[in-house]
Amino acid sequence: MSQITGTSSSTSSFTSSNSNGIDSLSQDQFLNLIVTELQNQDPLEPTDNAALLNQVSQLRSLAANDKLTSTLTGFSITQELTTASNLIGKNVEGLDTNGDAVNGVVSSVSVSIDENNRNNRQIQVHVGTQKVDIKNIREILPST
Repeated sequence: MSQITGTSSSTSSFTSSNSNGIDSLSQDQFLNLIVTELQNQDPLEPTDNAALLNQVSQLRSLAANDKLTSTLTGFSITQELTTASNLIGKNVEGLDTNGDAVNGVVSSVSVSIDENNRNNRQIQVHVGTQKVDIKNIREILPST
């Protein structure tokens, strides 16, 4: 397969599953790379059909992995939310969002969404006026 000048390292990174190449590209970036390669190929030596099919297969695999990751992230968030809601009314110890120690009864649960990355969500329990990330709960104490 012919290569676009200046992209030989990017093209070779697609063939190695151990490199950072394909894992670090988004689906759109990968598709743009294939289209650019096809537009700039040598007409006297067109791209091998098998190589093109291999790249399309990699694109489909990337899309499937992206969908699987989204699905698993959704399950993880649901599981954390269920776990957090079961803590309502229970006494917990942990660290609040500032890293300060918290000890008290969980009154409610909330989901914090990162505006820069909508898939980045944190489940937090409310202990008094403090918020504790579900991952920062250190101990669930017997109710008093």
